[in-house]
Amino acid sequence: MQQNIVNCTVSGHESQQIQSLCLNLQCPFRSASCQLCKQEQHKDHDKDLKELNLVEQQIASIEAAQLNMISVLRRMEYEIQTAIKNINHSVQTLIAPIENYRKTVSNHTIEDLGQFFKKIHSFNYPEQVGRLSQILNSLYKLNSFEDQGKSNPVQTVVLPNTTKQNESKQYFDKGLELCTQGQFNEAIKLFDKSLEISSTNIEAIFYKAEALRNTGAFEKSIAEYDRCMKFDSDEKLEYNFGKGEALRALERYEDAILLFDRALKVNINHFNSLFGKADCLRMLGMLEESLKYYNFALKENQKAFTCLKFKAVIMEEIGLDDFLEFYKIAAQIDPNDEYIQTKLSLYSS
Repeated sequence: MQQNIVNCTVSGHESQQIQSLCLNLQCPFRSASCQLCKQEQHKDHDKDLKELNLVEQQIASIEAAQLNMISVLRRMEYEIQTAIKNINHSVQTLIAPIENYRKTVSNHTIEDLGQFFKKIHSFNYPEQVGRLSQILNSLYKLNSFEDQGKSNPVQTVVLPNTTKQNESKQYFDKGLELCTQGQFNEAIKLFDKSLEISSTNIEAIFYKAEALRNTGAFEKSIAEYDRCMKFDSDEKLEYNFGKGEALRALERYEDAILLFDRALKVNINHFNSLFGKADCLRMLGMLEESLKYYNFALKENQKAFTCLKFKAVIMEEIGLDDFLEFYKIAAQIDPNDEYIQTKLSLYSS
């Protein structure tokens, strides 16, 4: 059969035979092509073809990686299922001896535990007592489940009743009321009664320490503040400040400063601790450092008479200007202070 020969219609290519058809949709010369057309108009198509082949290879590589990942995940699934079976077996192995041991704990033993805690009248932690009660009662329930039908039913554990605790609280509340009225000695007696019932009642210990300090029993108050720190925390502001004040009253200024510093770690702006430290520094002769802390205290309370007075005294002693102004400000707050009035009269004349 004779093959028809078609020549290229592109100008200058008339002598060339058509060899192929360009199928590239992006090609502006998409038509039948001769050899010269391929060389001139379609010369970039080979590069495009190579890039397409590269993309195809990448797709094939990704598919292979995905198949491999699926295989890995299936192996992991099998291993996880195997591990779960092993864990279940191990748990059952662990539970069995525990369950056997529980069965050996008699109801009598649990009752003894309950009676033991009933005897501890100073146990002043109701939340912990409640949890303990739940644990013991749970043990009772576990044992009684197997004892159903027996003639002697298991009795529920009743841990320390709140009668004594309520009595302790009543003594404390009355003592606190007397403290607010300034009847510190009577308050101390009531705090002692509260502590006889509940020896670890932190509030009773603390307010007893406060009452002792207010009666001038500084050494005893320090001992009570130490008990607060022992049973509660040695970082609480009120314990450190209270003990610091007692030490300051005993003229143990360096020890007091340590306590005021600990209180200021809790609240750097605590006025009373700032004043207490300033006063201790003044008594130790560290006047410039003392003045700094009086200024800190005055930032918290600008009308603190004693701060203003001692600030003026220190400024006068170290030769700072304007000390008289602070005497005047202090005099406006307390015009009856003889020392300040003497100073004002002296300098006005």
